[in-house]
Amino acid sequence: MQFEPRFQPTGTPATIFVIEREQVVRSALHYILRERHRTRAFASLDEAAAGVMDAPDAVLLGVSFLQERRDVLPPAQSWPFGRAAILLVADSNSDPLARLSFEHGVCGIIRKPISFDSVCDAVDRALADPTSRDGSSRLIHAASG
Repeated sequence: MQFEPRFQPTGTPATIFVIEREQVVRSALHYILRERHRTRAFASLDEAAAGVMDAPDAVLLGVSFLQERRDVLPPAQSWPFGRAAILLVADSNSDPLARLSFEHGVCGIIRKPISFDSVCDAVDRALADPTSRDGSSRLIHAASG
């Protein structure tokens, strides 16, 4: 039996916020990321904003929060998570609201059903590319096969 070597980050692990209404998805995302990153899971934006002690490096945000507001992300200056890389968790890459959010700083979409590889790949890419936090957007292909 052959095992792949696990990525071992050097220095302080990144802080990742998972904000997702669906408890099963939220728990799965937290489980996938917890060994590589400091991961905190929240069921609402208000709960996450209240829990901000350190600004996260990345936020995995359920697209249902955008659908509820019928809007895209708030402007960067009013976003409570600083310049964190934002990845949306959506049912498809073609979700119109998710696609529109690329113009407002979202750097990728993680498509459900999630997998270990798709989540880790998307988070690693978002953390590795500082341009994702400068307001310009680009698609991180994070959809599972």
